[in-house]
Amino acid sequence: MHLSSVLYFITEFGDQAVILPFAITVAITLAAAGARREALIWCAALIVALAGSLIAKVAFIPCGHLLPGLDIRSPSGHTTAAVAAYGGFATLWVKLTRDSWTRAAFIAGALAACVGIAVSRVLLGAHSVQEVSLGTAIGLLAPIILYRVEPPASEPRPQPTLLLLLLPLSLTFLFHGATLPVENRIDWAARAIMAWLGICG
Repeated sequence: MHLSSVLYFITEFGDQAVILPFAITVAITLAAAGARREALIWCAALIVALAGSLIAKVAFIPCGHLLPGLDIRSPSGHTTAAVAAYGGFATLWVKLTRDSWTRAAFIAGALAACVGIAVSRVLLGAHSVQEVSLGTAIGLLAPIILYRVEPPASEPRPQPTLLLLLLPLSLTFLFHGATLPVENRIDWAARAIMAWLGICG
């Protein structure tokens, strides 16, 4: 297997066609397990991170050339989505379980996935190191929100279930290879918005 094939295999785990079903399934399984508050926080955290990525793309795609020293044309959406979803999932699991081995396994798995996807974006020439770094910083908003928001002391701690682990993770392989062609639309929308505002021409 060629290196490029391996890199494409890794990078596809950060595609929105994989991340969105994963995120939705996590929310559904949380709610089904009685952890509705955690489901809402999960959704809010991912929305913040993905919206941050979209805003950054809208700003940098038409205006990035005005800051040539940064070498940022478009922040890496794959990296943002991976850090937000996989990093957020590990953070969520760490808060729901007391077992140190399980916590370590989730953190290591999420770290490996996020680093692998970020590195693959650079090696495939899809993004610069700066673009991946910015995508990582934006994506970290989700794990930070999930870690910082504490439930009221009166609420019982939801117990993690095997379904919460297996179902979302199985979907990442089920949808692996699928793509959502959103980059061209974001590119067009960003340029249209800035042209309408009359800036970054």
